[in-house]
Amino acid sequence: MLEFRIPELSDRENAARAVAESGYIGSDAAFASLFLWRKKYGTLMALQNGFLFRYYQGEGSRRGYAFPLGAEDPREALDAIVQDAKESGRPLEFCLVDETRAHILWDYFKKSIQFVNDRGDSDYIYSAESLATLAGNTYRKKRNHISKFNRSYEHYELREITADNYADALEVEKKWLQNSMSGDEPCEPTCECEEAAWAERSTDEKSRMAELCAIEEALKNFDALGLKGAILYVNNAPVGMTIASEIAPGVWDVHFEKVIGEYADNGGYAVINKMFAETLTGVKLINREEDINIEGLRKAKLSYYPLIILDKCHALQSAF
Repeated sequence: MLEFRIPELSDRENAARAVAESGYIGSDAAFASLFLWRKKYGTLMALQNGFLFRYYQGEGSRRGYAFPLGAEDPREALDAIVQDAKESGRPLEFCLVDETRAHILWDYFKKSIQFVNDRGDSDYIYSAESLATLAGNTYRKKRNHISKFNRSYEHYELREITADNYADALEVEKKWLQNSMSGDEPCEPTCECEEAAWAERSTDEKSRMAELCAIEEALKNFDALGLKGAILYVNNAPVGMTIASEIAPGVWDVHFEKVIGEYADNGGYAVINKMFAETLTGVKLINREEDINIEGLRKAKLSYYPLIILDKCHALQSAF
């Protein structure tokens, strides 16, 4: 039986090694994602025989075993998952499976498995060079957004996130959250208000509050999670922030990116996207995660012309 447990910061090195050896570049495999969203999705993990095993206890597409990641042939790891399902009573289902690993599951289970695709889970993966340069006619509109920002604000700069400005990054997130919440008396955006004040909130608002908690925890454990980030300042005031981490050598995942108020309207997202990509020296690919079936977010991600759209599916095998 697999020895599942809650992810801990000390797991980062071994988990990252298994992911790198597997060749998988999905955002769900970034250790920072695994750790920061463990509460929301009830995520469990196990590191055994050179493989990273994950089990999600969330809803929808965040439910079930993830495909085991490691250097060796995954069939023995899949044997271990089948045995674990039998002994634990967990349903034998897989989540967040990309096409390459779906073919392996199809062969392993002798075609007695069903797949359900959800476009909202697909990762958008870009050439880091393209995001950093925005060269060519393809990105003309993005350059126009940046030009608008330049005309609107004479003094702005991007600063690396360090212990000295964690509070500024959190300030951006809280202002963004306050602007997005409904109601005459929105909850002061703190994680401590979860039980009392979140109860009457919509599912979408609860999700945004959970993101605040993840960002707060990311900043508290910034170095331990191997994070890199930046804050966009206009006239020395923080107006945008971004946080990312490495999935595998040469591949980084942008976990969070926020720009507030008028600065977003005047091209701030294009500015922070480009300027941060410029700081990722030696990086080949940037994963900007999924669009969760939000039409506006999908349009925005497609407008940067992804090099790869990494589709993922849910797989269910009912017979043991």
